Amino acid sequence: MLGKLIKHEFVATWKYFLLIDAITIVVGLFAGIIGYSVAGHMNDLPETVIILLVLCLTGYIFAMISVTILTTVYNVVHYYKSLYTSQGYLTFTLPTTTTKILSAKMLVAFIWQIVCCLCVTISVSFLVGSFVIWGLQNGEIEIWEAFTEAYNEFMNLFGLSGVFLASRYIFSLLMQIIMNLMMFFFAITIGQLWQKHKILASVVAYFVIRFVFGIVSFIVNLFSGSLSILLVNDTDPGRYFSHTTLVSLILSIVVTVGMYIASIMITDKKLNLD
Repeated sequence: MLGKLIKHEFVATWKYFLLIDAITIVVGLFAGIIGYSVAGHMNDLPETVIILLVLCLTGYIFAMISVTILTTVYNVVHYYKSLYTSQGYLTFTLPTTTTKILSAKMLVAFIWQIVCCLCVTISVSFLVGSFVIWGLQNGEIEIWEAFTEAYNEFMNLFGLSGVFLASRYIFSLLMQIIMNLMMFFFAITIGQLWQKHKILASVVAYFVIRFVFGIVSFIVNLFSGSLSILLVNDTDPGRYFSHTTLVSLILSIVVTVGMYIASIMITDKKLNLD
């Protein structure tokens, strides 16, 4: 039944996400074409054109940020409408458990968030790649030396000295995405306990959850030694990021599991549909 629920979630949401992700890539492609056209000619362009290009670049950055925000907002709105409005009557008449319903929605929302991140990465790669290609064609960039230097700097900065540490860092980022989604979903679950003003209650609940998590995160980092590592003058940043990544990973897993279980229990025992 979980597979059918996941399939249904994809069918219900794919059109919106396909549109926004396709636009993201197309915008990046156009940005790359423009970037390739002006690369190497910046000194010859009129000042007004340079200002226009800067404004376009600023707009592009805001567009990429907006894409990630819109993806999250749509996931949250879909979660709310399909569970805690009149649509919820149909959802909860299905011959399955609340655990499977919430799991399907969480999994599909997470997948769409990852797809969005990949599309934004591809879009940005078009823009950055246009300048790299121009540099290679005109002998301005030694690709292997540039790549090696950037790779070493990145690995040293974040303390990614091996496959295990790099994998842990990636897994920590994925858990952050899951936890952020779960915070929204958990806030909505709490908000639906109110008889009136459920959306307002959900918004308030989300900020309260964020505030409490910020305090807990600070306390955990304080007692785990993260802050002391940061304050040591001769400590390389790689050690700090390596340590905080592990702390963040453990904390995000605990918080996510706790909110997940709480959401299921509240929905099972205190379901309050409009």
